[in-house]
Order: sequence, then structure tokens, then C-alpha cells
Amino acid sequence: MLEADAEVVAAALEGARVRFRETLADSHTTALVSFDQATALGDHALCARALTLQGDIATHRGDLREAARLAFEAERHVLEADDPRAMVEIAGLRSHVFFFTGSYAQALSYADHAISIADRSGDAQLRTQARRAAYLVFGNIKVRGWRERLRELLALTQETNSLWEETVTRNDLACELLEDGDAAAASAEIERALEVALRIEGPNSFVLSIVYCTRADIDLGLGDPNAALADTRRSRTLLESINDPNPYVISANVRAEVQALATLGNLDEAQRVGDEALERLGDHMPRSRSQILATLATALREGGRLEEAYDALFRSAELERVAFSEISELQLDLEKATRRARAARRESEELAVKNRELADAQTELERRASKLEELQEQLIEQADRDWLTGLRNRRYLARALGHTASEDLTAPFSVAVLDLDHFKQINDRFGHAAGDQVLVRVASLLGEATRDTDVVVRSGGEEFLIVMPQTDALAAGVCCERMRAAICDATWDEIDSELAVTASVGVASTGASTAMEPLVKLADQRLYEAKHAGRNCVVA
Repeated sequence: MLEADAEVVAAALEGARVRFRETLADSHTTALVSFDQATALGDHALCARALTLQGDIATHRGDLREAARLAFEAERHVLEADDPRAMVEIAGLRSHVFFFTGSYAQALSYADHAISIADRSGDAQLRTQARRAAYLVFGNIKVRGWRERLRELLALTQETNSLWEETVTRNDLACELLEDGDAAAASAEIERALEVALRIEGPNSFVLSIVYCTRADIDLGLGDPNAALADTRRSRTLLESINDPNPYVISANVRAEVQALATLGNLDEAQRVGDEALERLGDHMPRSRSQILATLATALREGGRLEEAYDALFRSAELERVAFSEISELQLDLEKATRRARAARRESEELAVKNRELADAQTELERRASKLEELQEQLIEQADRDWLTGLRNRRYLARALGHTASEDLTAPFSVAVLDLDHFKQINDRFGHAAGDQVLVRVASLLGEATRDTDVVVRSGGEEFLIVMPQTDALAAGVCCERMRAAICDATWDEIDSELAVTASVGVASTGASTAMEPLVKLADQRLYEAKHAGRNCVVA
């Protein structure tokens, strides 16, 4: 009776494992019930398999901490049983847990271990199952001979008539071809994957969502954002039909949808889609949310919306830091659990290996965080620059005024406001393109006439503000006269032989500690005095 019951439990677990990505809730219930039944039977192999299935479901949902806990609990049962299928399943789960926490060496080791056990068993379905679990690790790390391994798995899926596995394998091949730059071959392969997916009996929403998501990436590679957008929305509809969709697929699909919308110029829609996905993910999966924000930041930057791009990238960096913290904590938990589980098996050697892996993971995450900080600095620099002249802009000036609003400047200190005379007439007579050329040339002349320590800001239109630290009134007046003369005496023939440009300048200086904002206001008042005095002069 017990043997027959064990067979029933094993059959239930095998059926749930085949379909768990399509029916998470039902498969999870089966795993929980099977564990209770296996415990009553005293069958350690079935206990391990039930726990491992729960762990795979937790990984699919993005709950790595729960997956790690279940993996170590399952391993305790595996040590009491010599069952190849249980050993393959626990090795596959542990490879995923280590991969998602950045311990790539351990992930590869367990992935190889799963394949070795399955190959020794000679069971074609178990060999297929082991490779599917391992290839998530191999594909992302890009192990040597990855393409050949995929084709080997494809042959196994066809031998065992595993339509779901064949679909995913063809999807992986399409991704590989796309990464190699062969979008046409990738497109042909993904269509074969779609044809196989549609032949699957029973639920197939999850696998179809993957295929459409990959096809969207291929559409983008082929330069067809409209087709990509349609495929991302097909994928999203399928994902939304699943009660507990995979956050990694959500992230990949949203990134493709954002790229498609950005390519079509629909930046507002792209931002809305990204924000909705972030809200759906909630506080979970900071890495997936970070990737969505990074894609959105790139799209906004390419669309010229630098401030919004900077904000998205800043939020992405913050989420990367959260992910770094969570992964580090989880790695420490894994380290402690491993030491407890294998205290009798080379404890000192295991500890040294884990410490090296943790250090490598931390180094890699720190490198990525540093890279994000560099990108943030680049975006800040771009956002602080006037797009036409390359000078500092009003955004920079506003922040500078804000920083110094409650701080006294170090005396002596001078500020000048320079305005091009009759600039509207230049635009009206010679055209706005000529006006832009004048502004670019003036920016260059101002840079030549000032020191490296001075800051030249295009504060708006034809008005410039020059900040001169450690400069008294006399030196500031001389510098501003030099700037005025440089503009007045310049040759403008390259723009138009009849063009003449002059500038009026107002200067304010202080020999005592003061705030910057009143100094700027005083310089602005003196600019108006220069205008009323006939223009093309300096009032200091």
C-alpha cells in the first residue's frame, strides 16, 4: 500500500513540475500536499522533491530568500536518499539560487552536477529536465559551446516530445542568434518556437508570453518598432492572465515595450508603461525595477528629456543599491546555512570558497554601482549644460544660487551679467539660424576672455552670467571690458558680412562676505544702466 501511495505522490509531483510555470497556484498546492504525504510515508526522496518544487516556484516568483530556505531543507532529505531525480532537482534549484544571488561559480558547479547525474541515469526526460534547469545559468553566463549545448537540448526535447521544453529551447536559440546580430535567422527561429507553442495542449500563456517578448526584441533588431509594440502587448496580456506572473519576464517585456514606444517617439506613453510596471512589482525585485528604470532613462536621454532621464537613472541607482544590500544579506544567509549543512564535510574549505565567491559578488556589484554613479554624473553634467553653446545653463545657476543662499561668499568676489544688444533685430534680419551661430561664437569668445576658475552661464536667450571668484571690482571691470571688446571687435563675416554684434555688461563686486543672490540682482540692475547709457558698454 505504501509503495502504491508513493507512486501516486511521485506522479503528482512529476505532473506539477511539468506545468508549474503555467499553473503556479495549483502546482504549489500539489507540492505542499505531496510533502505532507511524503512525510507520512517517511520517503525522504519524495520529501526532497516536494520541497524542491516549492523552491522552484518561489524562484519563479522572485522570492529568492524562500527558495534558498527550501533548497537547504530539501538537501537534508536528499542526504538520506539515493534518488537521481531528487538529486537532479535539488542541484537545479541550488544552481538557480546561487545564480540569482551572484555566486556564479557555485551556480555553474551545481548546473554541471545536475547534468552529470541525469546523464548517468540514462533517462531522456530527466536529461532534458536537468539541461533546462542548467541552461538558465549557462545561457546567462555564456559558457563555452553554448550554441551546441542548445542544439543538443533541442534534439532531446524532440526525442521526448516535450513541446513546452522545445518552445523554450527554440526561444533561447533565437535570443542567441539575435545577440550574434543575425536578426533574420532569429526571426525564423522564433516563428518555429511560436508554431510549437501553439501545439501545446493545456495552459501555455507563460511560454507564449516569453516567445512574444523575444519576438519583440527581434522586431526591434529588424527596425520594426510597431511590430515590437504589438508583440510586447500580446506578451503583457498573457502575463496579466497569470495570477502570479514571473517578474523577470515582466521586466524584459516592459523594457522592450519602452524601447519600442521611445523609437516611435511616444516618450510619455513609454514613461507611463514603465511606471505602471514599477507599481505592479511593488517593493519586490529591486533588480528588475532597476533594469526598467535604466531602460527608461536611456529612452528619455535619447529623446532629449535629460532631467527626467536623470531622475529615472537616479532611482535605478537607488534600487541597485537596495538589490546589492539584499543580495549581500542573502549571500551571507546562504553562507551560514551551507556551513551548518556541511560542517562535517570540509568545513574550512567550504568557508574559504564561499568567502571568495562573496567577495567576487560584492566586487562585481560595487563595480556596477560605481558605473551607475558615473552615468549619473554624466547625466548631471549634460543636464547642467546649455544644448546650443555648451555653457552652463539656468539649471546649474539655480542650484548654485541654492547652495550659496545661506552661505557667505569668500571675498573678493564679482558677478557680471552680459546681454547682447538688439539681438531680436539680428534674429529678425539674419534669421534664427544666424542668431544661434552668434550665440555659439559669443560663448567661445567669453571662454577665451575668462579664466579657468571663472564660470560662464547662459542664463537665458541672449543673456550670459559670468561668476568671477577671487576677483575684486577693478579686475572684474577690466575682464568685462575685455569681453565686451572681444565681441565688438570680432569679425562676423562667416555668418554675414553686414552683421555687427555688441554687448552691454553690468558688474557687481564685493570686498566683504555676502550672499550671491543679491550680488546677481545688483549686476542685473547695472546691466539696465548700461542699456540706458547707450549700450555697448560696461557699468561696474
